[in-house]
Amino acid sequence: MDYGDPMRTNLLLAVAAFTLVACGGGETGGTSSAPAADALCTAPTDTTAVVKEAGGYSVSQLEWDAELLTIPKRARTRYENDKGKEDISDRVLLNKALFAEASTRGLLDDPQVRMSARLAAEEAYVQALLSSVEDNAASDEAVQAYYDENKDKYSRPMARARHILVKEKALADDLYKQIEGGADFGALAKEHSTDRGSKGRGGELPWATRERWVPEFADAAFGLEPDQVSEPIKSKFGYHIIQVLEKRDMQPLDEVRPGIERVLTRNAVRDFRDGVKDDLGLQARSGPRDGARGDKIITPAGKAPEGKDLEAKDKTE
Repeated sequence: MDYGDPMRTNLLLAVAAFTLVACGGGETGGTSSAPAADALCTAPTDTTAVVKEAGGYSVSQLEWDAELLTIPKRARTRYENDKGKEDISDRVLLNKALFAEASTRGLLDDPQVRMSARLAAEEAYVQALLSSVEDNAASDEAVQAYYDENKDKYSRPMARARHILVKEKALADDLYKQIEGGADFGALAKEHSTDRGSKGRGGELPWATRERWVPEFADAAFGLEPDQVSEPIKSKFGYHIIQVLEKRDMQPLDEVRPGIERVLTRNAVRDFRDGVKDDLGLQARSGPRDGARGDKIITPAGKAPEGKDLEAKDKTE
């Protein structure tokens, strides 16, 4: 069975080998009376380049990559710069020095420590297996299929608009006439709009549902076709001139992909574990699978892909 990217799986397995050699062999483990099965913790052949050396210890590229995989996915981007890469190398070097000290103190011969290390190594291999199951579950094909099968969950009429907000109706009427005469909407918004949250962007607001905006603004915006401009509309904030830039009835796949991936991976791991539990005669988890309530994985109403625009919201609600 293909569980995912072989290179990534090998790196995940190397995590167990490099960090848990105490349960059976390795470059600093020395001889061992443990059974041959303990080879699950033996470090693999490593011919990758050395990335750092200190105090008689070295860090290979394979060791560096394996250490990175011990860090949660969401946090890995912080290690992409030079400082982050150095931090990873230092972590590996420190672990090697501490492991050598543990060996010097005879901890590798302690039966309880050895058993604990072996169980930890097995857990590392289990995590590698489950990570591979996750990768396979969240393939592009699986994400697209889930999206197509659950389109009702992503049905959400939304609009993206820009506006000019002013206090005086006379000024609003004058600006509207200028726009009708061919004046640049964005330039006028930057010059005259009192909406501090959007004027710097030429009046542009993020994608929003009808509920995101006050009724007067929403009725006008959703009644326009793309590129149409409204006459001045009064709300409690003043007078708005609105131009709709885009409209859509569905949230696009790219916007909801992270939520779908979370549902697919959690369900895949759960089903995989429950299958093994069933084979063992253990009680499997009960209850609905993740995603049974679609609202848990839909982007909240009015939240644009780039995040909330609170100042713009304040001026239109």
